[in-house]
Amino acid sequence: MNYLNSFALASRKYYPAAVRILFVAEAPPACESKRFFYFTGLRQGDTLFLEMMKTLYPAEVGYSGERCRDGFPSRTIRLRKPELLNRFKSDGFYLIDACEQPMPQGANTALKVALMQEALPALKAKVRLLCSAETTGVLLIGAVTYDVCVEALRDEGLNVLNKAAINHPARGGQVLFRTKLRAALNALL
Repeated sequence: MNYLNSFALASRKYYPAAVRILFVAEAPPACESKRFFYFTGLRQGDTLFLEMMKTLYPAEVGYSGERCRDGFPSRTIRLRKPELLNRFKSDGFYLIDACEQPMPQGANTALKVALMQEALPALKAKVRLLCSAETTGVLLIGAVTYDVCVEALRDEGLNVLNKAAINHPARGGQVLFRTKLRAALNALL
């Protein structure tokens, strides 16, 4: 099976009956990494999943303040990934990528913007299929995703919830990701 097809199969398993909040990240990780938000059985990495769970379900993953309680290291959270993804699904949350293909190795911001602008028509169609404009909130994750997509999705009548970019948690952005995502969710809930 093609690795990109495995992304689609894994994410469909956790597609909710009704999407309440649609998270849109930049792109799937490089195929060589063998990581993906919806892949279970991972033993390393998985920053977006880990930080999303700490923000959405802090008590369930043993997260309080700015650290995990003893007995709840990242390894333990990863072992509970199927259970947590099912909770994510039952709460009406779903995550997709703005670009279907991983970004090229070493892509700079200009290249990412160009690739995402190229993918924008397909993204808008996908988001329209997944969302009810009136009842589904859309949260854009990452500066490039926000900058390229916010106005295009709002012009489609979609309810983009964030007023500014929510940092992606990779490469040291975990605290800002949790803070900004929590603020966007608190404004909604």
